[in-house]
Amino acid sequence: MFSFFKRETLPDLEKILLRLRLNAENNYRDATKEDLEELKARYEELKAAGKLNQKQLDHYSEVITTYGVKLQNFSHKTQKVNSYSEKL
Repeated sequence: MFSFFKRETLPDLEKILLRLRLNAENNYRDATKEDLEELKARYEELKAAGKLNQKQLDHYSEVITTYGVKLQNFSHKTQKVNSYSEKL
């Protein structure tokens, strides 16, 4: 009856995605890459099992692609040194 109150998301994918976002925001490079790989693997499992509707498939596919592009050159070498640490 009140379907607009229901949130159609999968808790396990959302949990991984939240962890990925937090690690990316905190600049935890290795953890962010691991979370992206975990998200991809779980997405593929659910996709193969047919547990995702088309809207979910599109959403998570876009998220994975977006983070994949962002993390393509995401390494310790690209980390910038701030002016405070240069003085040390």
